[in-house]
Order: sequence, then C-alpha cells, then structure tokens
Amino acid sequence: MDRKEFIKKTCTGACVALGSGFIMSSILAACKTPLGVIKTGATDNNVIIPLAEFAQTDYKLVRVNNYNYDLAVQKNPDGTFKVLVLKCTHASQPLTKTGNSYYCTLHGSQFSKAGVVMKGPAEKNMIELPTHISNNNLTIKLNTNI
Repeated sequence: MDRKEFIKKTCTGACVALGSGFIMSSILAACKTPLGVIKTGATDNNVIIPLAEFAQTDYKLVRVNNYNYDLAVQKNPDGTFKVLVLKCTHASQPLTKTGNSYYCTLHGSQFSKAGVVMKGPAEKNMIELPTHISNNNLTIKLNTNI
C-alpha cells in the first residue's frame, strides 16, 4: 500500500469512528433521565436535604439507603414541601414516575402528582411523609412501618 492510499484509509476510518462517537454520545444524552436523584442516608429516621437542591427545580427523587421505596419530594409554590412514598397502596410495589403521575407496573394503578388514586385497583392514596424546614434544610421523617 502506498502512502496516499494509507492516509486515505486511515483518515476515513478515523472520521467514521469520530462520527460514531458523536452520534452515540447524542443518543446517550437523549436517554438520560432529566429527573434529579439524591442518594442519601437517614439518621434517627430523618432524611436531611439542603434546600439548595431545589434552587433550579421543584422536584427531586430521593433514594434513601436501607429504605424500601424512593421518595418523591415536591416543592410547592408557597415554599412548603410534599413528600410521597413511591409505593403502590394496592400491592406494595414500587411506583414509577410518568410525566405528572405515578404508575404501578404490576396491576396498572395510577396516582396523580399529588398522590391521589386516578386509576385502580389501588383504592388508597399514596403515603405522605411529614416534613419541616430549619437551618436551610428540609427534614423528612421516615415512616418505618412501610
């Protein structure tokens, strides 16, 4: 193979590899969940989250170590917070956030953003956890009976 042919094949291969990399990174970026997830632990059944976490968003998903379900933390327009346990009240399955609602993949129950049953078989609304704000932190009191 002469020098010209070598350069042509090498450049073509490099361009294909580089282009594939750009395409793959675009695809992977599109697959990212825009949902903010906070992974944390609890102390004395309390989860503490800095209020700064909500400077750019009014919703966070909180994953607490050794707790069976994720928490949906919603900042209300008046600055208060609503925390829902992502647990189906019908069959205790984890719920999935879908747009402005929560969905149970086991039997199809659906709950509103406020945790109210929109579609059964679930009959009870989602569990809400108590919160309070102090020292620029949101404290969530976990329910250990879940």
